[in-house]
Amino acid sequence: MPVVHRTIFRPVPRPWDTLSWVRVPDGLEFTLYAVIEHAGGRNPVVPATHDEEARWRWAHDTFETELRAADSEVRRAHGIRTRSGFMVDVRQVRLRRYDLIPGRGKRSRRAWERCAARMHAADALYRPVREEIEARLARAAAPES
Repeated sequence: MPVVHRTIFRPVPRPWDTLSWVRVPDGLEFTLYAVIEHAGGRNPVVPATHDEEARWRWAHDTFETELRAADSEVRRAHGIRTRSGFMVDVRQVRLRRYDLIPGRGKRSRRAWERCAARMHAADALYRPVREEIEARLARAAAPES
């Protein structure tokens, strides 16, 4: 039986909290369930067939990839680049020229609208899988009578 790990995806607050002209829209918080191989810790066991496990893994990976791509795209639209450093160090580099172009607030709002639309569309595709997993979790946690 598979073990599921619940994660929450939300845009990373930096550098948005340092840019006064950027408004991150509310409601960009998404729940994902990753199917993992090993049992242990607090991760619950969910009854499922091998086909369901494979479908859940594929849906999770597709959803997470789409969320990360949308997040990356909105960062790029704001002139934010991520550079890998030594080992696991990741630095964010802001290109200042994006702050100097007129209409930055309007461009920022449009970029966030595109990002939010892309994330919500991906969420709509993942929702049936999430609801199925949550229903199984509720059934597994319910006391048998």
